[in-house]
Amino acid sequence: MKRFNIVVPKKYSKNGEEKVAWNNIGTLVYFPATENKEEGYILELNMFPNVTFKVFEQKPRETKPKDEEVF
Repeated sequence: MKRFNIVVPKKYSKNGEEKVAWNNIGTLVYFPATENKEEGYILELNMFPNVTFKVFEQKPRETKPKDEEVF
């Protein structure tokens, strides 16, 4: 498992010099694949303290011919 900080830059001036502070807004957690499970990610954002977001690879949707469309 690897954890990555999610940060946003905030510029400020100190003694006439421009600086950048990196504010932590959350964490991305990576889980490697195992025999029983594919690799995966979880996103934890500080602004949503009781919510865990699952992250999946975006794949193209399968398209059906018009004859088979179901409404």
